[in-house]
Amino acid sequence: MKKYLIAPALLFIFFEASAQPCTKSFHIVILGSSTAYGNGASNITKSWAYKYAEYLKSINPGYIVDNLAVAGTTTYSAQADNYVPPRNRPQPLAGHNISTAIRLHADAIIINFPTNDAADNFTLTEQENNFKRITNKAANHNILVWVATPQPRDDFNETQIKRQKKLYDWIMSFYGNKAIDFHTGLASAADSILYKYSAGDGIHLDDRGHERLYIRVVNESIPDSLCNLNKSVPIAEQSPAINKNNISGTY
Repeated sequence: MKKYLIAPALLFIFFEASAQPCTKSFHIVILGSSTAYGNGASNITKSWAYKYAEYLKSINPGYIVDNLAVAGTTTYSAQADNYVPPRNRPQPLAGHNISTAIRLHADAIIINFPTNDAADNFTLTEQENNFKRITNKAANHNILVWVATPQPRDDFNETQIKRQKKLYDWIMSFYGNKAIDFHTGLASAADSILYKYSAGDGIHLDDRGHERLYIRVVNESIPDSLCNLNKSVPIAEQSPAINKNNISGTY
């Protein structure tokens, strides 16, 4: 077996180059509920979605980020305009769903529905099918999609916690490198929100929690993925500084 030695300096150059985001601006749409909207943060500028939009604009001021999140909504709300839900399930929310993201000509979508489906006791199959309908619609329009996992919550019963764990496992497995871990390191052993990240309402994360979510979205290197779809797009000489935490994917 051949062995190859790479000088540390060359390794540094390689990893720096691979981490550099592209200079082209893209259109990002966020679909989600209260966490994506910014609830829990002391003000909107501390929310993960706002901070991520500012990060993208520091790469290129031409970036467009449409945050279509609405507090209290579920994955049913993000279904296409023409979707007919089962009886006693929410209707698609026009202007805040996958149809709107398609009309906006999104290049990428980030989905963040952390706990409301489980709170409303929707089955795991319902949730999985809802995610798949959204992402399939996006794929049909060549839109890349990243799906965030469930987040911890204080008031869930044992059945809801088990359902959240199964949904976490499914998202991490089904979406693979397009899954974003919004759970690991934020939950207690009982699956409640760790005190140091709690906004105090048992549902939302505080500024420090939003910061961790923001870093995890940055770590997905969405600009790089979009750039790779167009090899002619130039690469920036230097990316904005960001503290990128290592995350181990355990529920």
